[in-house]
Amino acid sequence: MQTDFFGTVEDKKLILDFIFSETNYLVFDHYSGFGEELKQYFSTNEILEKFDLENGKQNAVTFGLWNPLDKTKNIVRKVTLDPKYCNGHTFRYTSEGWGIQRLYFGGIQNGFLNASQFMGFNEKGAIAKDSIHPDHEQEAHQLDWKLIRSDQRKLKNYIEKKLGAEKHTRGIILKNANQLITHYELKI
Repeated sequence: MQTDFFGTVEDKKLILDFIFSETNYLVFDHYSGFGEELKQYFSTNEILEKFDLENGKQNAVTFGLWNPLDKTKNIVRKVTLDPKYCNGHTFRYTSEGWGIQRLYFGGIQNGFLNASQFMGFNEKGAIAKDSIHPDHEQEAHQLDWKLIRSDQRKLKNYIEKKLGAEKHTRGIILKNANQLITHYELKI
């Protein structure tokens, strides 16, 4: 499941507000900073205080979304780093698992509005890849895929049907982004 879209800061705020108020998703960093714990966020304002949601390349800000009712055992994994390439740091954390959804926000860079994306595995894809990922211990077979699909559809429909203004070959242009593109000649 994947939804590509173009959104402004205002569109992204609406998506985050929806996630925090209308879904059971918990919101985490995709990756922690070097040598830091993985951070969970509890509000849109907390995210706005930490991240620049306006500027940046594609996937400038990334999150893991997880519904704790989906039966995923552990969504946090420690990643070992080579300190030669990471300013002396030896680890960081990531949020992962078949039930984790990814929310990638793209920003504005050099007059272009980069794409954003909401994506996650479906049952068939997760089960097929489960056997080549021994860390997951056949977890895909144990998840509540009906719940995961329901969560995915709920957020996907909100992005596409409630916030979407126009379809483009590269994704849905959200309402505020559509105005910005039209009035300020921003390109996608």
